Amino acid sequence: MHVRIARCSFCNGAEQCANKETVIRQKLFTLLEPLAASPLIYSKIGIMANEYETNYPVPYRSKLTESFEPGQTLLVKGKTAEDSVRFTINLHNASADFSGNDVPLHISVRFDEGKIVFNTFSKGEWGKEERKSNPYKKGDDVDIRIRAHDSKYTIYVDQKEVKEYEHRVPLSSVTHFSIDGDVLVTYIHWGGKYYPVPYESGLSGEGLVPGKSLLIFATPEKKGKRFHINLLKKNGDIALHFNPRFDEKAIVRNSLIAGEWGNEEREGKMILEKGIGFDLEIKNEEYAFQIFVNSERYATYAHRLDPHEINGLQIGGDLEVSGIQMR
Repeated sequence: MHVRIARCSFCNGAEQCANKETVIRQKLFTLLEPLAASPLIYSKIGIMANEYETNYPVPYRSKLTESFEPGQTLLVKGKTAEDSVRFTINLHNASADFSGNDVPLHISVRFDEGKIVFNTFSKGEWGKEERKSNPYKKGDDVDIRIRAHDSKYTIYVDQKEVKEYEHRVPLSSVTHFSIDGDVLVTYIHWGGKYYPVPYESGLSGEGLVPGKSLLIFATPEKKGKRFHINLLKKNGDIALHFNPRFDEKAIVRNSLIAGEWGNEEREGKMILEKGIGFDLEIKNEEYAFQIFVNSERYATYAHRLDPHEINGLQIGGDLEVSGIQMR
């Protein structure tokens, strides 16, 4: 299923946009507060703050619930059709339409030209286009991420960086976003921050109890060798040590109990790549952790410690983290 939007006169026939706003449903995902009693508290977990999980009407219009801050990421996933021509993702000022207000960032994925076009509409005029090759084919699933910085946006396609786009209009002016054209939108995610690495924090409420999942959005450094993600008890024991090692081409899982490491588990290929982002989900079940990488099951790790007592998170090594979420 897809919706084709006619080219409008405002864009002079060059861009696809909608002339009407549509009413959209929004689900606000509550920010997690760290566990107050935990000795691991150093900062509030800045999770991906707003998450929408459904199929969306296209044209899609949304007002950001907060300002778009440096370090935050807007993530859009969807699917194109075999006859898709173009679709766009736009960051707007003042209103999520093309009525004359600034459009700080316009991303146009064009199958008819084989290009992704980046531009800004400011003071009543489109600026100079910046173009990259379009890696997508008609019918492909799409994953596009826009990460904001003080002076630029970094745009990722399927977790690979494709473009740095310098601000032509201040980031602080972004108040809305929209999606138009030949795409079925299935997932929208907005939030995150800059995370220092090493990073250490407590987990909210009862912690990562069975039934809950921890999601981490991150990118291994291009020249990195190793990184680790640890789930801890209050006493410092590590219930799960998730340790990708590029120098060994392995992803090691282990536990640290009373100061001693257990037997390593190394089954599975090294599926991560330097410089390419990944989404990690660790789901706590009664008898084991289920580990997913980019929505695909990677490993099962049987509990060696009480799964009801996981209250802390540590991240270290050669890794850039853009989002952390517990659900």
